[in-house]
Amino acid sequence: MTAPPPRLALRLASRVRAGRLALAPIDLELPPGEILGLLGVNGAGKSTALMLMAGVLAPTSGRVELNGTDLSEHPEAARDHIGYLPELAPVWPELTVQEQVRAHARLRGLRASPRQVPEDDVLERLDLTSLRKRLCGVLSLGQRQRVGLACALIHNPGLLVLDEPGNGLDPVQASRLRDLLRERAANGATIVISTHLLNEVESQCTRAAILDKGSLLFDAPLLRAPDDWIVTLGDGDTERAQAVLAPLSGSITMLARSQLRVRMHAGVDVDRIAPALLSAGLSLRGLAPAATPLADTFARIVGGGNQARAA
Repeated sequence: MTAPPPRLALRLASRVRAGRLALAPIDLELPPGEILGLLGVNGAGKSTALMLMAGVLAPTSGRVELNGTDLSEHPEAARDHIGYLPELAPVWPELTVQEQVRAHARLRGLRASPRQVPEDDVLERLDLTSLRKRLCGVLSLGQRQRVGLACALIHNPGLLVLDEPGNGLDPVQASRLRDLLRERAANGATIVISTHLLNEVESQCTRAAILDKGSLLFDAPLLRAPDDWIVTLGDGDTERAQAVLAPLSGSITMLARSQLRVRMHAGVDVDRIAPALLSAGLSLRGLAPAATPLADTFARIVGGGNQARAA
């Protein structure tokens, strides 16, 4: 019996832009349910790679395949089965949030029926229900980003290609987005995320790839996120924070006036930390894995640099 094709495949796909090799030939396969985190410094070729994966750009050489179909020969497959979010979510400023999402649904070939267009569910999951009548032109960065995510998700695509999806989101919204993406992956969607935050990749991705100067230099599965996390508070009230986090953790160590090292109980999701602190009136400035082997790998591959960020 013939094995099914991968959800996404780059077959030695490359791209030349303005006479320069922006992306060297890449050979990559992603099955259903995979969440790939794409990392690289500025100018590494991440955006070019994402546009090839989303069918926005055609490769100069090689092929990009979706479920075994060459996107250059069948571009309609991208419209029907890919959800794409560029780094800055494009919106029509004169449309309301609801009109923007409905317009994208129609562009995807969906009819305006609740069965075909799960508008209410998508808006609720992205905390946009109260903004549905607001004009897109007056939205904040985070609100605009969530509208872009709604447009990428509205047709329930099998492949999601997201460039910096956490831009402008607060910790609670970022946590909800991670939950949503994990849920989509569990239901068979393949997801590609480009981010400048290494801990975002370690906390939600099943696989990581590193681009440098247009070449794919690393591609490997990731181990599960570490159990130890560094929690940085905005107000320095570590005593109250320890009391709030005690039910979620096996041990808590104070590292500094506003910083804790938290070891999570087995089976407790790290995404419960931010809502617990915020609901108790505490501010959260940062949440990152205590051990960052991916950061070490990234620094080694690209020759050093900031291990907390990989823009």
